[in-house]
Amino acid sequence: MVRGVITLGAPFAGSPRSTHAWRIYELTSGQNIEREAASYDLPAAPPVPTTSIYTRTDGVVAWQSSIQTPSQANPQTENIEVMASHIGLGVNPSVWWAVADRLAQPEGSWKPFVREAKGRLHSLVYPDPARKA
Repeated sequence: MVRGVITLGAPFAGSPRSTHAWRIYELTSGQNIEREAASYDLPAAPPVPTTSIYTRTDGVVAWQSSIQTPSQANPQTENIEVMASHIGLGVNPSVWWAVADRLAQPEGSWKPFVREAKGRLHSLVYPDPARKA
């Protein structure tokens, strides 16, 4: 049973061509990316708490395509912005912290990630996702 989903720089919410890797996918798999994507409803959040960790300086994936939209079916969705490259997401300490924070939540007690924790530097490490620039 899956109790939550955490993605790192995943382009689930945009066009299948919103990455710089779609051509490589087609070349190596022999599959058409548009046809493959039509088989799934990737923008819809799964029915479990869902966290998308993304970076605006990704370089591989358009960051806008990594934004999970909350829905009435699953309001337990969130987006956490970090400062990293796409390749660096897996080794970035701020990503590890956010993943550990999400995994530490007891099952059935989901709460959104707090980027402005009192007495911590969270707001410096985790940019405000609502900012314009």
